[in-house]
Amino acid sequence: MVFRLRKPRLSRDQAMAAKPIRLVEGKLVETDGSSAKLIVPLRRTRWTGWLFRLPEGARKTFELDALGLLVWTACDGRTSVQQIIRKLAKKYNLNLREAEVATLAFLRMLAKKGLIGMSVKEKKEN
Repeated sequence: MVFRLRKPRLSRDQAMAAKPIRLVEGKLVETDGSSAKLIVPLRRTRWTGWLFRLPEGARKTFELDALGLLVWTACDGRTSVQQIIRKLAKKYNLNLREAEVATLAFLRMLAKKGLIGMSVKEKKEN
């Protein structure tokens, strides 16, 4: 029987206070003034080594538009999700809800790809 670990449920306040941090060291190459390419080296895992052979120096490239570039650079472990949303809304003249939807979707995608993790303060229980 295979058991899946449940992801901890976070309250909205905890999610907004979380601080995204980069898990990979990638090379950021600006393509023009507002977009960039993020180049990250591929890591060998147990499954990739068993299924197929990775060539030496294999890497994956992600295209970042202006919004993605702003979010990626803000994933420094010090800036909270709420601060990133406010920064995005202010820079691109969006309302907070629009900025929140775009930011959370992008952060979810980055986390799913294994590029970022979230630093979350745990609730203190009395």
